[in-house]
Amino acid sequence: MLKTLTDTVAVGCLSDPETLQNLADQGYQTLIDLCPEAEGNPVDTDYLKKVGIQYVNVPVSPRNLTDETLQTFKQTVQDAAAPIYVRCASGLRAGVLTLLTLAEQQGWTESDYLEQRQALGLDHKPGCLLAEFAEKQFRSQNASDTH
Repeated sequence: MLKTLTDTVAVGCLSDPETLQNLADQGYQTLIDLCPEAEGNPVDTDYLKKVGIQYVNVPVSPRNLTDETLQTFKQTVQDAAAPIYVRCASGLRAGVLTLLTLAEQQGWTESDYLEQRQALGLDHKPGCLLAEFAEKQFRSQNASDTH
C-alpha cells in the first residue's frame, strides 16, 4: 500500500527497492519508519542514502502508543524535509498517526478524521489499540475545547 494524503505526505507499508526508487523519482525527501527494530521489517537505509532519501525511525508499538509518542511523531513530521513517506508493516500505524497529525494541523473533527481513514481503506479489528488511541485523542481535544 502506498497512498498519497497531501502534496507533502504519503503513507504505506512498502520498503522494497523499487518502491524506494519510485519515491526518490517522485521527489520524496524523507522516510519516517514507524517499525520498531524488534518487528524484523527493516528498511534498507543504505539504499535510501543511495537514492537521496533521509531515514528517520520513530518506533511505534502497543507498548509506547502514548501522547508523547504522537508528539514525537508530529515534531518529526514538522522537522522533516518534505515530501515525506511514512511507513509501517501494514500501513495502519502510518495512516492513523499521519491522519491524527493532519487532523490537528487542519482542524478536523473526529468525523472528518474517520472519513479520511475510511477513504484510505484503513480498517481496525475489534479492540484495536490504534482505534482506541485515536478516539482518545479526539475526546481529549474536545474536552480542552470546552474549557
